[in-house]
Amino acid sequence: MTQHRINTGNHPPIKQYPRRLPLAKKEEAERLVKEMVDNGIIEESSGSWASHIVLVKKKDGSTRFCVDYRKFNEITIKDSYPLPRIDDTLDALKGSQWFSALDLKSGYWQVDIQPEDKEKTAFTTGQGLWQFKVMPFGLCNAPATFERLMETVLRGL
Repeated sequence: MTQHRINTGNHPPIKQYPRRLPLAKKEEAERLVKEMVDNGIIEESSGSWASHIVLVKKKDGSTRFCVDYRKFNEITIKDSYPLPRIDDTLDALKGSQWFSALDLKSGYWQVDIQPEDKEKTAFTTGQGLWQFKVMPFGLCNAPATFERLMETVLRGL
């Protein structure tokens, strides 16, 4: 339905070397990588792109695996698709009697990446080079792609 496109023009690949991780964090990163491989989220990469990873401790004590795409986002051509304004959305709800909630946990992972752009999502943990098969959190144009998908899915409701 929707595939995420990553337009970097003719810019040469961004290649960052892995940051040093303490042993406990390295083991946690390896566990999370294995989990993502097992769930079909990532795959091994042989491309020439590589970004750093960041492990973020969540409030519940678990760890969120993030890729630091800041340098990569600097060279990505920005998508101009507009995100909705909150005040406009709230105004549109006036007079409504029925409301529904959607749980979009890991929603970005429901969006495929165009095959030729997968290698651009690559990251390294020091234990190999991996790339996303689906749209990861942290890409500058991911919100626009996801909004496009949501508007397509919810159109007419």
